[in-house]
Amino acid sequence: FADFRLNIFFSPPRGRMTRSLAYLTILVVLSLLILPSTPILNPVPASSENRAVTTTTRPSIKELSTTTRHPLVTSVNELGTLLGGRGRAKRMWSMLRDGIDPLQTPDVLGTKARNLLFESVRQFSLLSTTVKEVTESQCGTKKFLQQLDDGNMIESVLIPNYKFDRTTLCVSTQVGCDRGCRFCATGKMGLVRNLRPDEIVSQVVHGRRLALDTEGMPQLTNVVYMGMGDAGMNVAAVAESVEALTDHERMQMAQSKVTVSTVGGDPSVFKDIAKMRCSMAWSLHSPLDKKRKRLVPSTRHTTAELRDGLVEALLIRHSRRTRTMMVAVTLIKGLNDGVEDALALAEFIKPIQAVGKVAIDVIPYNDIDAAGSGLVAGDKGGVYRKPSDISLEKFTEVLKKEGCFVCMRKARGDGEDAACGMLATKRKERAIK
Repeated sequence: FADFRLNIFFSPPRGRMTRSLAYLTILVVLSLLILPSTPILNPVPASSENRAVTTTTRPSIKELSTTTRHPLVTSVNELGTLLGGRGRAKRMWSMLRDGIDPLQTPDVLGTKARNLLFESVRQFSLLSTTVKEVTESQCGTKKFLQQLDDGNMIESVLIPNYKFDRTTLCVSTQVGCDRGCRFCATGKMGLVRNLRPDEIVSQVVHGRRLALDTEGMPQLTNVVYMGMGDAGMNVAAVAESVEALTDHERMQMAQSKVTVSTVGGDPSVFKDIAKMRCSMAWSLHSPLDKKRKRLVPSTRHTTAELRDGLVEALLIRHSRRTRTMMVAVTLIKGLNDGVEDALALAEFIKPIQAVGKVAIDVIPYNDIDAAGSGLVAGDKGGVYRKPSDISLEKFTEVLKKEGCFVCMRKARGDGEDAACGMLATKRKERAIK
């Protein structure tokens, strides 16, 4: 064949027909030399045995029930794997933002996706809390009692602000509390158990629904972790729930609209909270160690040690804007409502003001027996009472003169035991250590 090709190229063609055949032969030979050997006409498909197949498999239902997290704390990507696509996961979270349970709404996710979602939460419910009772105060504040899967009860509170067209939801983080604050009804329950992250998110979903269903109530825009329990004593679950609330693909709340509060059982807890996408709040109540010990018997550290831990935690946040925080003080008549208490507080927070903006949240004590609960707050010094209006005014004036930013919290929902420090439920289980 090689000799044949050489003869074609180097032997002069003779006659018109011969020349045409020669040129045609040259074109054929060139095509054989230049073009790839892969057939281009009527290619034979690869056999099923040899063809490489790429597939994406979802975990089986059996695997899902044991390996996946609860959908309320699952990212859109993870949930998309479960439901067979990110679009379905986004639709589910869109419904939750409107306070709708996707399992109770047929045909939105599709039968297959709905069954997979149902199977993934067969040990629980998709909404981990069930609203059992809603009470409303004259001011429009709504407290809703919720039952957990194990029969325990918690409370959450919707607080509308008609002036600024917003509603704040106060969520619980524990069943009961072990901090033992003497002025708080929850503290008298003792600690039953921590809430799971999905149980915290479930409160927000129910809150959205109640706000939407209440005529005239502004949209739920803010969430504060100031209900039953101390968020600082349940950091892991709180962190997961905050992640779900502030994720732009899930509950879509701004970091500045979510506030996590703690009594501060340990200086290190502030760093744990500082790493979350949230605003921070410290329930201080008094900067003076002896008085704080009376109010919060579980205190194991001095207020200075706790403050220094807070300052270190705030410095983790690179932006000064994200270091804005709240320091709460519950004022009790004759105990911590004096001018000297205000001056001590103004001096105490200066190291915090040096690294960030501080708002002092002044909370007049709410009588926890106001609605006939039978609970009485006090210590050896006597029964606690609300300060007079004159004492409250003097206290705030001193703080303002010292250059402090002060918010006087108005009692909301006290007629229905829904105000700060008044949340408590009947315990189903014995308190745990």
